[in-house]
Amino acid sequence: MTRSRVLAGLLVALVGLVYLPGLGGGFVFDDYHTIVDNPTLDIATLSCDGLLDAAMSGTGTGPLARPLVMLSFAANRTLTGLRPGPFKLTNLALHALNALLVFGLLRLWLARLAPQAPSACAWLIAAMWALHPINVTAVLYVVQRMTSLSASFALAALVVYSWARLRSLDGQATPRGWWLALALCVVFALLCKETALSLPLYGLVIEAWVLASVRVPTTVRGRCALVAAVTAMGGGASWYFLHHLAPGYGLRDFTVGERLWSEARVMWAYLRLLLVPTPGAYGLFHDDLVVSRGWLAPISTLLAVLALLATSALVAMRRTPQPYLLFGWAWFLVGHVLEGSVVPLELMHEHRNYLPSLGIVTALVLAFADGLARRPQARRWCATLALALLATVTAWRASLWADPQLLMETELAYHPRSSRLWYEAGRLRIEAAGNDAVGLDAGVVALQRAADLASIKTLPFGALLTTAIARGDRAGVARWVATIAAEPRESVGIDIFEAQVRCQGYGQCRQDADSIQALSNALLARKGLSIAARQQLLEWLALYYARILADPAAAMTLLRDLVAAKPADLELRTRLAEACAVGGLAPEARRLARQVQADLPWTSVLTQRPLRARLAAMLAAHHAP
Repeated sequence: MTRSRVLAGLLVALVGLVYLPGLGGGFVFDDYHTIVDNPTLDIATLSCDGLLDAAMSGTGTGPLARPLVMLSFAANRTLTGLRPGPFKLTNLALHALNALLVFGLLRLWLARLAPQAPSACAWLIAAMWALHPINVTAVLYVVQRMTSLSASFALAALVVYSWARLRSLDGQATPRGWWLALALCVVFALLCKETALSLPLYGLVIEAWVLASVRVPTTVRGRCALVAAVTAMGGGASWYFLHHLAPGYGLRDFTVGERLWSEARVMWAYLRLLLVPTPGAYGLFHDDLVVSRGWLAPISTLLAVLALLATSALVAMRRTPQPYLLFGWAWFLVGHVLEGSVVPLELMHEHRNYLPSLGIVTALVLAFADGLARRPQARRWCATLALALLATVTAWRASLWADPQLLMETELAYHPRSSRLWYEAGRLRIEAAGNDAVGLDAGVVALQRAADLASIKTLPFGALLTTAIARGDRAGVARWVATIAAEPRESVGIDIFEAQVRCQGYGQCRQDADSIQALSNALLARKGLSIAARQQLLEWLALYYARILADPAAAMTLLRDLVAAKPADLELRTRLAEACAVGGLAPEARRLARQVQADLPWTSVLTQRPLRARLAAMLAAHHAP
């Protein structure tokens, strides 16, 4: 027990020492939308409403809004403000906890998975996993606490499950409380990130290779039941895809087939990052990955698909004297089933390997331990060198995170075709430049480069327009308005217009009514503009009239027409009520607000809390005498 505690303490110390250089620096990219620009996370009092508001403020992060993670962000922001250091320190503490959970999990597994492996292998696997540079973004990118906190509960669930199943196989009863703990861990993991849906697949891998309890049905009835179960699961997944996932591909520059082809190559790219930790290969963004447009475009697509099919068939056969090799590969594959298949996400992100990488690291360590079983001195040297290499690369990457601008500029040297990196570099250059014309020009150049490389140009075009407005560059504003209006994807112009209204409406950038009017006129004049797009533009234009121009009459005129066209849209009806309240029509505002309240579904208590709060505030401010 004392030795285990010493090893656990050493593991935590190593993790803290390696990641310590990255605790400085600032927020990056999605941190702003989720944390920095989310005032709901400031909890004034520990009331039920305040906690619920904070928990459900991550509506755009996933189907379940990831409430537990949002509450953890709220705790950080409420207690320590918007200093990034405490946020990152919390992430690091979670990563250290996860390393301990991995250590405990491996101690349960190794007696069955690799009986010949020395007991120190559990610690070595946990240390190599915790120090691997592929996990840097899951630790130092604050918003990716969604990944690490979900993993904490998932690992706890796997520890409980493995312990209970091992007791069962030894003929011992499992206390009921353990099964309750397992259920709670699974639910909590899901409330942090939806990737916890992979837990049953992880459990199946444990059953197949650690416990060796999975058997293919031999009877006709058993095989029919298996086919029926697989068919039902496939049908359910297909229905969910058609109704909830397929529309998301309208925001991507690839189809579902192209995503699947590309993900086959991404799996091998991840494997290379895991096996060959070259500093320049890692990155915050991998949007420079070439999309596979067909089996032979590029030709590596076909090779990647064939290799995946071959290795998956090998896993299915389960014939090998080293079961840990197939265990590691199967663990890696099932860990990518959700984010690496048909879900319309971006193609590649390193943090998606946080749990899946455990399988590859486990297989690699056990293979070396097996191959060097008769050479203990060489085994110790290999383990030391491997840990030193991983720690060095991770510490170097962590040091870059202490300065976001240095991080972006350094990664640009390795990923010069990443639009996201050019965008972030441009944004940071402009932010650091202040009134320095040379610095501002350098930022504009970076943003233009981002626009040239981006397939969907919303972010760089929006930033270039905002910069031109801030500099009072009328010619630049006119040029970017024309460019945005000419963009083939109408969603680009709509998103930029919405961002401008929000930015100017909340005082986050310079107000310029002429630019808003010019952009709205140009977008509304587009040939072939869809009815839905026109309605969205008019909705945000009405908000601009009401919030910025203090012209509620114009806003009401637009909103009445929109509500007549979309009477079921509760957001539109609420905005009309707000415009009426500002325009002095208190009775109508109250009537409309009460009608919206009556039409809200019961689920709105969780899913539409901001809307409910706006309605309540309006009724309170304009109550009848």
